Amino acid sequence: MNRRLLRQTAGPLGVMAVVIVCWAAAGLLADRMVRQELDTALTVQRQMSRSVVDNMAEVIASDLSMSRAIPATMAETRVVQQALTESARYAASPQSTELERRTELQSIPALLSVDRFLHDAQGFSGLDAIWLVNANGICVASSNALDKLSYVGVDMRTRAYLSDTLLGAFSEAYGVGMSSGEPGIFVAAPAYDDGLLVGAVVAKVSISRLRHWVTHPGTFVSDGNGVVIMSHDSALEGLALPGSRVEDMNAVDRVNTYLRERFSEISLRSAEANALKDAPWMPREEASQMVELPGQRAPAIYEWRGGLNSGLSAHLVDPVNAWPELLANRQRDRFLIFLTLTGTAALAAVISVSWVRERRLHRASRDLAGQLQSANALLAAEARVDALTGALSRRYFLDLLRREIDRAYASGTTLCMAIADLDYFKQINDRFGHPAGDRALKHFVETCRAELRADDAVGRLGGEEFGILLPATSLSTGREVIERLRLKVKANGCAELPAGSNLSVSIGITELAASQDQPERLMSRADLALYMAKAGGRDRCESMPADGAVPPRATAETW
Repeated sequence: MNRRLLRQTAGPLGVMAVVIVCWAAAGLLADRMVRQELDTALTVQRQMSRSVVDNMAEVIASDLSMSRAIPATMAETRVVQQALTESARYAASPQSTELERRTELQSIPALLSVDRFLHDAQGFSGLDAIWLVNANGICVASSNALDKLSYVGVDMRTRAYLSDTLLGAFSEAYGVGMSSGEPGIFVAAPAYDDGLLVGAVVAKVSISRLRHWVTHPGTFVSDGNGVVIMSHDSALEGLALPGSRVEDMNAVDRVNTYLRERFSEISLRSAEANALKDAPWMPREEASQMVELPGQRAPAIYEWRGGLNSGLSAHLVDPVNAWPELLANRQRDRFLIFLTLTGTAALAAVISVSWVRERRLHRASRDLAGQLQSANALLAAEARVDALTGALSRRYFLDLLRREIDRAYASGTTLCMAIADLDYFKQINDRFGHPAGDRALKHFVETCRAELRADDAVGRLGGEEFGILLPATSLSTGREVIERLRLKVKANGCAELPAGSNLSVSIGITELAASQDQPERLMSRADLALYMAKAGGRDRCESMPADGAVPPRATAETW
């Protein structure tokens, strides 16, 4: 009786024990399989996320370097220095109002000429506004002097971006305009006259012009105080990063910078707890590196890059795309393995499904790796060469410029840089169509290759504007080279262009300073020389010495 009862009891208990062991074993095997899938998915996605953030940081640094060059160069011009020196007597006082100061300043003919100069420079540079502030903090001239919302006469001493500049330091900061209410990047360069600080040149780049920084989903940009100033998801704009410096600012500085006193903190917290809750099989070190945002179920990879020479930081919160599939795969794998272990009849079928599935995952991983390799190769080629003209791309040309400057200083040789702009290029496009304009660009690059040395370099800076590097070349020799190039372009018409296109080019050239010259300053001088060539009637060459002094010309305007 007892033995029979024992046998009757042992059967169900044995089956239950086998089921429990098989279920536990299936769980362990499924955990191992899904961890391998997770490692593959995270490796590929991290590479893509880092590439996105790196490209984003390079674009930000490149855009801001061009924005810095304009006010820094203008601060060294005699027109600006003279205007600030002569306006030193204008100061804010209880007896003067903003309207009175504006009326008096706009009645001075010399400052009206400066207003027109700033207006033209603003249109040429692509900046939103340029204005001059004297040492007393009063705006004495502005590119929008004739607009209804004019900065002339405004007391700007409370602007955060001016506090350091009026003490003699170059500054760059994000802020919200007190007059316009529009956010932007403010760049302020101190201006000196005979060694004395006479004021500052301030330029603004509106945030709306820089939206291409955050075209990728999950990207956002923060300023030096940790405030999100731009985001692909507009709901994040205006929030503060955890532990950011904006929390330590006093209320007055917050209002002067952002026109607001309080900031909510972005809920960018660790996803470790929730990730391990949903996927206890996940390695803890992997879970601790992930973050999550409110309303976002899947954990995300967080990448950021700082040190962009501007206080700005590029960020990317990229949800793990494969997360729902991984959770579903883990449950499915466990059940399939359980069936495999508990039924010999289903063993062959389950193994076949698992084998096919593993092959599919392996093929997908291999194809994804191949696509990534091909994409990286394509990006490298596109980053080096302009697809239309065959000239160097803007990014590669700027990198080459930095290397050539370092090489010139190391070897003690000279270096010249020129910027060329095809004259009336828009008219060619309008009259003969964009294909004709493309042929004109290609013809110019081909002419440069025929006329220049093998060590010289030509890069497309944008549109119809090209940069030319002449290593081991003095300014006088470089002037002869680009003059010969200009004449060649004018004399040798392109056979593929319609008759009457009259292709010509304006070129500005400068040389490397004896010491401590920067790429931005070199490009700014060449750009200013180009501006002089355009202003002088086009189809000509102008040069700018390393000291920035404009060579005397009989047709030069004076005031």
